[in-house]
Amino acid sequence: MQLFALYNHTGELNTSLRFYSIRVPLQVQKEAGLITEVDAHWLDHMTHHFTSGAYLIDGFFHLGDNNAGHGVSSVDSVFIFQSSAEETTSTSYDAIVVEQWTIVDGVVVKTDYIPLLQSLAPYGWRLMCVLPTPIVKTNSDGSLSTKQILFLQRPILQRKRKDFKVCSPFDYIFVTNLSPILLRL
Repeated sequence: MQLFALYNHTGELNTSLRFYSIRVPLQVQKEAGLITEVDAHWLDHMTHHFTSGAYLIDGFFHLGDNNAGHGVSSVDSVFIFQSSAEETTSTSYDAIVVEQWTIVDGVVVKTDYIPLLQSLAPYGWRLMCVLPTPIVKTNSDGSLSTKQILFLQRPILQRKRKDFKVCSPFDYIFVTNLSPILLRL
């Protein structure tokens, strides 16, 4: 069963778009009943969707209520994509996944994505999805932090061909950081 909800949608529904979900296996490490690690090969599972022109809309996972035990278990995470209903699309996307620790103040998680987004936005990166995790650690000042997993996406940039200087067989490079060695190219 697949269920998709659209919020704040006005006007006509665009029938040239299609929504679909994929499942990504998630490895969960527990020690003494606490979750200590959440890991997946996110991009291995999603690269095909990005390169075929799909937008990541949202993602989620549910770890269940079983807090006992230790060891590694597997849970499916679900990601929702939006793509064109036409089979051909000219846009492909790059994606990156960033793990970020955020401070917990009382019952409020104080997220500060601004520095990350300001550093990546000039290069076309957009924040598409944030997965909060139940992983919590105590910082040196006694405050708590929780791990967030951020998914960013941008259109693939066309690589400009750089003009390379063609060296003659008599050009040399002098390497100064190792020892005075003359290398012939």
